[in-house]
Amino acid sequence: MFSKPFLLQPRTVKETGNRKTVLDEPYTLFPDKDALLLKDFPVRVSVGDPLYKQSSGSVLSPVNGIASLEHSEEGSKIRIVQDGNFIGSKPWIPKTLKKEEALEPMDRLGLVSLDFPEHSLLSYFKSRQKTSLIILAPFTRTQDVDYLPELRKNSECHTRFLEVLKSLFPEAQIRDYIFGLKSPVKNYAYPWGIPEYFVSQTEKLSFSKIKEILYLGPETLYNLYRALFADFPFIEREIALYFLGKNGGLRKADSTVRIRNGQSLKFLFEEYGPKYSNFTLNSFYEKNPVRDIKKGFYWDIRQNYSLVFLTKHDSGRREFPCVECGECSYNCPTQANPMALVSSFGNFNSSLCMECGICTFLCPSTISLRNKIRTWKEANHGF
Repeated sequence: MFSKPFLLQPRTVKETGNRKTVLDEPYTLFPDKDALLLKDFPVRVSVGDPLYKQSSGSVLSPVNGIASLEHSEEGSKIRIVQDGNFIGSKPWIPKTLKKEEALEPMDRLGLVSLDFPEHSLLSYFKSRQKTSLIILAPFTRTQDVDYLPELRKNSECHTRFLEVLKSLFPEAQIRDYIFGLKSPVKNYAYPWGIPEYFVSQTEKLSFSKIKEILYLGPETLYNLYRALFADFPFIEREIALYFLGKNGGLRKADSTVRIRNGQSLKFLFEEYGPKYSNFTLNSFYEKNPVRDIKKGFYWDIRQNYSLVFLTKHDSGRREFPCVECGECSYNCPTQANPMALVSSFGNFNSSLCMECGICTFLCPSTISLRNKIRTWKEANHGF
C-alpha cells in the first residue's frame, strides 16, 4: 500500500493529560509459549478486544489499531500500531451486583490477581470457593503506589463489593483492612505487603494457609472496582519511578506514570536517558536483571509494577564466599535462618521462608540466597 514504511509520528494523544505518547513504536505483547490466540492476524482491534488467553487469563488490546503476529527465534509477539485515541478513565458508579455480574467481568475485562499474578482473577476466585477467611489487605507487595486514598474515596463501591463477597462466600469471615479494621502497622515497611507475611502477622496463620484464603490486596481491588463499576478493562497499570544516583542514593518520583500493556518505554528513556544509562524492574529485593536503555523495553502490566533508573551498573559483580556476618539470618523477618544454606550455622527452616529477598539484598558477598533457597526447596520438597 505504501512505497516506504509508514509510521505514525510522536504526538500528544487526547485524554492522557500532559504525558506524551510515542506513536512510532507499536505496542508489543509477548504471549506465553502455550498461549491460545483468539484472533486471525493481521486484524483491526479495538481497546479491550481479547487477543490471546494464557495461564494468567485473557490479554486484551490496549489500544485501537492494527494488530499483527510476528515470529522469531525468541518466540512470537503481537505488535499493534495505534490508529485511534486512548479511552480515558471513567468515573466509578456504585451499583448492586448479582453474583454472575461480579464474576463475568473478571474474565471479559482481563483481570489478574496482582497479589498472585500467575492466576487470572476469575480462576483465583473459583479456587477459593470453600474458603472460610477473606482478607482485604491495605498494602501492595512493595507499596510503591498507595491505592487506599482512591479506594476510600469510593466507599460506596467498596460497600457494594462487600455485599458480593458475602453472597459468594456466605460462610467466610471477612477481615476488611481497607475500611473496617485498623492497619497492623502505622507506616508500611517491607515485607508487610507480602500476602503470607501479612496473614501470619494479623491472623497468626502459617504461610501454607495462604492457599486456603481469599486474599485481595489494594491494587487488585482498585482494578477490580474499575472493571465492576466503570467497565474498564485491565490494560494499564500505575507504576512508580525510582532513580539510583552515583552516590547510591535512591529517589522516588513525586507522581506515578500510567503505562499501557505492551507500551514502549521510549518516551521515558528519551527523557531520562542523558542521566541514566541502565534500568531494572520492580524492586531490588527481586534481583531482576539490569538492562541498557538503548535496547528499549515493552511493558508487561502483569509482571511489572515499578521502574528503577540507574546512573551506572557494575556488570562485573560476582559472588564471594560467605563471611558468616550473619546479616541474612539476623534480618530475616521470619527467622528462617537462610545463612544455613551457605555455612554450617544451624538449619534452614523452609516453612518460615516466603522468599522476600531481604537476605539476598543485604548479603555483602552478593550471594544470591534467594536462588539457593529456591534450589533447596525444589530439591527437598518438589516445588
